[in-house]
Amino acid sequence: MTLRPRSHAFTFLIAALTALPPLSIDMSLPAVAPIGAALNAPASQTGLTLSLFMAGFALAQLGLGPVSDRFGRRLPLVATLTLFTISGVFCAFAGGIGSLLFWRFVQGAGAGGATVLAFAIVRDLFAGVEARARMSTIAATMSAAPMLAPSLGALVLRFADWRAIFAVLALAGLGVALTVGFGVAESHPAEDPEALAPGKLMRNYARAFQNRSALGHSLLGSLGFGCLFSFVSGSPYVFIGVLGLNTGAFALLFAICALGLTAGSLICGRLVHKGFNAHHMLATAVLGQAVFAMALLGLALSGRFSVATALPLLMLNNLAMGFVNPLAVHGAMEPFADMAGVASAVRGFLQMLGGAAASALVAWLFTGTATALPLSMTIFALASALVWLTLVRPATRAVAAPSA
Repeated sequence: MTLRPRSHAFTFLIAALTALPPLSIDMSLPAVAPIGAALNAPASQTGLTLSLFMAGFALAQLGLGPVSDRFGRRLPLVATLTLFTISGVFCAFAGGIGSLLFWRFVQGAGAGGATVLAFAIVRDLFAGVEARARMSTIAATMSAAPMLAPSLGALVLRFADWRAIFAVLALAGLGVALTVGFGVAESHPAEDPEALAPGKLMRNYARAFQNRSALGHSLLGSLGFGCLFSFVSGSPYVFIGVLGLNTGAFALLFAICALGLTAGSLICGRLVHKGFNAHHMLATAVLGQAVFAMALLGLALSGRFSVATALPLLMLNNLAMGFVNPLAVHGAMEPFADMAGVASAVRGFLQMLGGAAASALVAWLFTGTATALPLSMTIFALASALVWLTLVRPATRAVAAPSA
């Protein structure tokens, strides 16, 4: 039975596709130390299981976006989900750290393909206010992944070893692949036969990068994700390593913080439906991220950073990101109905670069205190505010000027 695009089941499926990356990343966080112990690998190598996943995720989007503009969304989506599933199986049976790192890169590529095609499908089917509202609903649903993933990973480790985590991910990929194969119709039937021609491909990517508003929104999503991922990648260092939380308490704190993402996305969707100005909401959210990140940095520098003081500000920062993500995605893709695959690829590639940079920056800044996490968050949040002032705000005014 084919799922109707405006049905709750279809929205949940798109959210599941976009949830594969955070699920794959966050479920494996509790397993980093057991992987190192089992495969006799130092922390410098086990940490690459995250970095290489993100590298595969970023690079795959650049290729699969234009491929889907040429051949449609459905078959490439089934293929990339199959790749995600197979790589999960090989991760589960990896005999050494080298093999695991290779298949984590491939797994990231599979997850990247699923994400870029999911957003391209949404752009194919929806536009304007309806697209913004749909993005907000999807963002709210997919935010359950980072809430549940660390707890799910910890739960799996209570009954099995780290290999079972990758087996669970493989089963999730298989389930989504079967659902897409039997329940999703082609959303882009008018394929562009020249989409993969080198000249056309370069022109399409040039259009995506030269459109000031679209590029600005993509960078907002990337830097906002960098702010969020500073928390994701830095939280084990700070809350477990510095503040001494056990894995159960850490998973609970992580879930509470992630509630802010869900709340922000749900509220954003409701306000869009009620006719609130999306540009004003985005500006407020970007400013909010900067304010809350700087407040966290102030706590760390004054020696007052603790679970009790940091938790409310982390939730508020995630609440702001719940607004930024769907509005930035919509702004990045709205101008490109004829090449949604390329537009989604650029947006996703830049977002994953933000996450990778945040992970590296937190690790580089960490010196055994709580400062690295909020400092990295502040750097990305302030950079996001600068992008709003220099790219997004002028472009928004230029579009609004003729109708003024």
